[in-house]
Amino acid sequence: MSVFLRWGIFGILGVAALLYAYNASKRVAQTHAGKPAVMAVKPSDPSERAEPEETVAPAAPIAEPQPAAPAQCETELVVAQRAIALKQAGEPLDRVLRMQEIAWEEAPERRTRLEQVATRWYGYEGSFQPGALRIAVISDCRQSAPAP
Repeated sequence: MSVFLRWGIFGILGVAALLYAYNASKRVAQTHAGKPAVMAVKPSDPSERAEPEETVAPAAPIAEPQPAAPAQCETELVVAQRAIALKQAGEPLDRVLRMQEIAWEEAPERRTRLEQVATRWYGYEGSFQPGALRIAVISDCRQSAPAP
């Protein structure tokens, strides 16, 4: 085989590989664009839409102010909320474990703790009210934190 024929075949295969990669990336972009956003707007409750506008809503109970939590507990709360949201959006667990709050943590013990929190709340099947979720996560954080 001559040198020109070999390089010609190599060139044709190279162009074909580039076209294949280009078309594959277009398909991936189209399927990714069809997925719902990670932080999607909460769907409205059908019972709220069924009530007429003229009715007076009962007064909501006065919520007690939430006590300030340590910064590490607030981070765990954010991780738990995002893990639940990503689970509802259909994202895989490995993507949850690569979220910014976990991936950028420098301390290995803290990163392990955040991974445990994300895994726990990703696997949770029920639904939590935001206040109840906050109480559960912060309580768990304070129990797992070393005593001063």
